[in-house]
Amino acid sequence: MACLCWWWRWVVTLAAFNVTFLCLGLLYNYSILFVSLKEEFHAGSAATGWVGSVAIALTGLCSPLTVILERKLSKRTIVNLGVVVFSAGLFVTSFVPALGYAYFTFGVMTGVGANFINQPTMVVVLEWFARKNFSRAMVFTLLGSTCGMLVFSPVLTTCISHYGWRGALRILGGGILVLGVANGMFLTDPPTEDYTAAPDDEPPDEKHELENMDKVKQVPEGGTEGSDYEKRSSKGHGADLSEGNIDLQVNNIDNSGFLHLIKSLEVWLWSIGVLFSYLGWNFFNINFASFMEGLDFSSSQTASAIMLFACGEIGGKLLIGVIGDRLPFMSLYLLVISCIFGTVVLGLLAIVKTFTTVAVVAVVSGLLRSCIYGTTIPSAAQLFHEAYGAHTVEVLSFVPPGIGTLISAPVSGVLYDVTGDYVLGIFVIAAIFVCASAALLGIPLHRRFGSRGLSGSGGSSLPVPL
Repeated sequence: MACLCWWWRWVVTLAAFNVTFLCLGLLYNYSILFVSLKEEFHAGSAATGWVGSVAIALTGLCSPLTVILERKLSKRTIVNLGVVVFSAGLFVTSFVPALGYAYFTFGVMTGVGANFINQPTMVVVLEWFARKNFSRAMVFTLLGSTCGMLVFSPVLTTCISHYGWRGALRILGGGILVLGVANGMFLTDPPTEDYTAAPDDEPPDEKHELENMDKVKQVPEGGTEGSDYEKRSSKGHGADLSEGNIDLQVNNIDNSGFLHLIKSLEVWLWSIGVLFSYLGWNFFNINFASFMEGLDFSSSQTASAIMLFACGEIGGKLLIGVIGDRLPFMSLYLLVISCIFGTVVLGLLAIVKTFTTVAVVAVVSGLLRSCIYGTTIPSAAQLFHEAYGAHTVEVLSFVPPGIGTLISAPVSGVLYDVTGDYVLGIFVIAAIFVCASAALLGIPLHRRFGSRGLSGSGGSSLPVPL
């Protein structure tokens, strides 16, 4: 059975790759749909771009709702529900008579559906690989979004050319519904920790188990044999161990842990840094095609540049998958590298004019963005999992990126509507990257010079089930 579960976890990972491919691959090509919506409804860049920003943002901002659902439903059920909602959003969007309706049909419905798909999928992968190879499995799963961006770019462009954007959404919505539900059925939870251990993992030691049993029997600090504590513990249904008192004690611990969480400087630095990072890199999801249209590129050149960007991101994620578990430093520094060099690349993007130079910048930008999109969840797990638990890692991995994505379209779109080009918006995003780098670098500096951190490296933090 252990051998069966060892290879089955890679089946689960493949299914996770596929569902991520289907939902995020299409959302990350919103910049192609952006051009069609803007032309048909004669809307501004900010208003049109915000439809996609709302959708991509809700893939993270709905995390607290999804965490609540995970307590009531299985993750596989939530994923399949998300596939249905996502596909319904695409189908209904194809009938909207005005752009305003798309804020709900595309922005809210596809965004919520994508969150129902994406977040439980990541948690399932985390649970299967909690002991080993988590970075490798997570990067492989996250490759689904980039491979989807690569594939959906020519597919969406071709469908729009032949059937219009409305027909394209109906065709793609039906295909995603069928394939998404089929793959979602494989997203099963691991049976037990023993079964999910790979053959090369160290099996539980019987002596270690006995030591743990002894620890359970130990008298708590400040107590002695025959103390009042021991006497109360011996009463199976005593007042101190009643269900109500246990719930009260757990709630007190949870509330205390939550206060530790919101007071943690490292949590705030992480949230600000990741928020600014995603705010900047979301430009390529929302406005990249419109930027190239301003350079008089053809639709095929635009699709090719987006594909090259996706190829660069795939290459970066593959490299992270190979070396991610063997890095001599925290994976947090990959996020910092992405922001620092992203500042330089965006500066170049503001001055390039030819397809060749844009293509080169696109490849490098994709490589750099992989350092953000490929390591956000592993970095959050590395920093906060031990102290705060898996559900808090979920929230910290999805909510700050969601907020950054939500406000990214107004930042670049409003500046475009005012100036008529994206140059000023690009320089603003470059400055935002500098701020993101400073915030993220504050975490290791705080651990080095602070008295005690509230993250996974130690401290007296309490796990917070969110």
